[in-house]
Amino acid sequence: MNKLCAAVLLALAGPAASAAAPATEAQWIAAATEAVAYGRAQGMPIGLEVVDGNGLPGHTPVGLASENGRCTLVVSASNNPTADKLSSMIAPELLDTFLAGAAMHEVGHCHRRLNGYPHNEKLLPVVAWIGPLRDWFARRVRTEEAYADMTSVAWIARYHPERYTALVNEMLRVRTRFREPKHDTVALLERALAEGPQDANENLFAQADERLNRYR
Repeated sequence: MNKLCAAVLLALAGPAASAAAPATEAQWIAAATEAVAYGRAQGMPIGLEVVDGNGLPGHTPVGLASENGRCTLVVSASNNPTADKLSSMIAPELLDTFLAGAAMHEVGHCHRRLNGYPHNEKLLPVVAWIGPLRDWFARRVRTEEAYADMTSVAWIARYHPERYTALVNEMLRVRTRFREPKHDTVALLERALAEGPQDANENLFAQADERLNRYR
């Protein structure tokens, strides 16, 4: 839960035609609770923790911690300027769904971590100067971000197909605006938008895998 994670969430938000009032902490908690319930229903060892945002700018309002084969979705929306800024960007009619989709993005990360995929986003300074290694590391992080985005896309396609175009187009538009190499999922989101709300696989994580492998 750091400034990079917050930037990812902001890259999912962007200004909407009619801005909403900031989401309440209860709305963030409800979104995370829904995502955690989904994860648990799939047998994932995942829990929920609510902490204070400490008034720090750039602090992600919903993030993921993982340790010893377990994941914790951490909500830090209270006293968090980033939470207010992000949620104010979303159209009122999309706000609750968007927050749940952002939480499902983190559940996608959890699924990958539980299945052995590395998740650190910082390259050790001692090797960060090595160009090929730095490029490889960026590709690895981008793959994890793409998978998490595809988890959100799969969730939207299944549970909110009537809002699929609006939500995925919003993700695409803002990913483009806040383009950053390690989190650049624009090409995949363009494909997902063009294909529409496909939901052919019973397992959302398998659906995310299928989209990721097909789009890359």
